[in-house]
Amino acid sequence: MQLQLENVNYVYEPGTAFEKKALTDINLGFEKGEFVAVIGHTGCGKSTLIQHLNGLVKPTSGRVLFEDEDINAPNYNRKALRGKVGLVFQYPDHQLFEENI
Repeated sequence: MQLQLENVNYVYEPGTAFEKKALTDINLGFEKGEFVAVIGHTGCGKSTLIQHLNGLVKPTSGRVLFEDEDINAPNYNRKALRGKVGLVFQYPDHQLFEENI
């Protein structure tokens, strides 16, 4: 696998009264050149999952690997990763176009 999630868990605001489990034990892999769409109900964890793919958020536990390297390792170059792993969020036209130039 080119990009892989291994036993990824993510908890918002752990240890507080607002603690919320968003991802539980996710194992998923993507091959080079593959296009993937993530769909589901509001609040099911789609955006949280996607943000893990290029290191926008770090798992509470588990690992995210790109080319067999942990992208959350202390010296990993996430800027270079983001040049290779592209994400398009909901309402992509808001990311790609502006009303004013």
